[in-house]
Amino acid sequence: MAEIKSSIEIAMEKTKGLILSREEMQKIKDEELRTKAQSLVHRFLEVDFHLREVEKELAKLDTDQKKMLEKLIWQQLIETIDLDRDNDLILEGLTSLRPASSPLIKQVKTLLAEYQEKKNSVFAETTAVILKSLEKKGISGTAIQPKVAESKEWAEALAKIKHPLATKLQKIQEELKTM
Repeated sequence: MAEIKSSIEIAMEKTKGLILSREEMQKIKDEELRTKAQSLVHRFLEVDFHLREVEKELAKLDTDQKKMLEKLIWQQLIETIDLDRDNDLILEGLTSLRPASSPLIKQVKTLLAEYQEKKNSVFAETTAVILKSLEKKGISGTAIQPKVAESKEWAEALAKIKHPLATKLQKIQEELKTM
């Protein structure tokens, strides 16, 4: 069976007569690691890949590459945290990669819970406001279900609660990146 070759090996075979400088070789290797990190994070977040599989991939590399790949995965996971998504897998991955990050991860969880609570509260308030405005126009009844998520009122209300919490989240993300 033929051996699977990395993109760098294939490129080197095609350019046998050409010689790459060390800087060029390093850039190619760095780009390869970045791509591998993106792929691992994507597969992990899509639940195609368990955290143990990521650890197995890391174990295959030499120490320097392993450190670089861990750092890239760490940064990718941090950048993926978002107020409007389920972040459980991301936070699990971060905690697994760097157990010392637990206090900051708890802050993120608290912030995300606060956002969801405020979002649900504002959604209910916005629903009531829209129903009241429809009632003033003579539209009422138990079957009326306003499309709150598509309303201007909801967009404005959500922006008011999201901005300050997103700013707090960014600060925590910056702290996490320095770990």
